[in-house]
Amino acid sequence: MIKGNSINLRHVRESDLESLHGLMNDPEHRGPFTRTPIKSPVRFRNEFNANGFSSEGSELLVITSKDDRILGTIGHFTTAPYSSARELGFSVFSTKSRDQGIATEAVRLITEYLFHSFPLNRVQICMPTGHKACEQVALKNGYIKEGVVRGSIFIQGEFLDTFLYSILRQDFSETG
Repeated sequence: MIKGNSINLRHVRESDLESLHGLMNDPEHRGPFTRTPIKSPVRFRNEFNANGFSSEGSELLVITSKDDRILGTIGHFTTAPYSSARELGFSVFSTKSRDQGIATEAVRLITEYLFHSFPLNRVQICMPTGHKACEQVALKNGYIKEGVVRGSIFIQGEFLDTFLYSILRQDFSETG
């Protein structure tokens, strides 16, 4: 478990599967910028049974309140086979829980975890160019905008451009 000031990050437990599957598949909780297709309960459970959503190439954690209520998810995955870099993906489910610093703290915690636990030099976040909240999370955590990746993600029936933000180990060491 990764403990923060107001939240914790932990691995998904089997007892989380039913509620987490419902939250991840509910359009109201997914938000307008989520690009992950919905998954069947069988596929979701099979993926969990295979590796607990944790492998060398990716890891999914739940963001929880201090009393262990699931608030969202955050994960990291390899960006390309030739690179040690990791990319982050995160979501806060309840609209009532958004704009409270939860994602900002979760990104800080996982960035720190990655730089302290893995031999990597770069962590990045890609977001649709219109996703202002995600952009603020990146900026608050010291990520630097590198540019625009054109037509790189498919959301709600259309290809969207994304901003690419990154932080290098050296940048993190100076701010972290």
